[in-house]
Amino acid sequence: MAKHRLYSMLCYGAAALVAAVLLAMTTVAGVWLVLLTFAAAAAADRFINREAEPDERLRSFAIYLFGAAGGWLLILVLGSWLGSLTFIAPLLGFGLAAAFDYFVPPAGYQPRDPHRYGASPPVTAR
Repeated sequence: MAKHRLYSMLCYGAAALVAAVLLAMTTVAGVWLVLLTFAAAAAADRFINREAEPDERLRSFAIYLFGAAGGWLLILVLGSWLGSLTFIAPLLGFGLAAAFDYFVPPAGYQPRDPHRYGASPPVTAR
């Protein structure tokens, strides 16, 4: 795993832990709490992970945004059923996003026609 992806994972993981602890200890609305901690993690990732390419940061942002949305949906849909275990929703959303980020690495760029962008055609020797 690349260093930049690991730093992003740590930022968003810390946000998920903070959200879980705050959900367990306070009576703040869970949807707003997940939103605020995710926004703080995105800002921290932007400034801590400066050396990362914008594409890498955007990929991490999008993956963990889907994880946060999954946590929101768990809170909204299953919040009354989970009861006091609602605090695990951000951790589940982050865990699924982190597993996807770990097991599905970013694809490398390959041009459609490599000869079009300056690569010379293969040489055959007789």
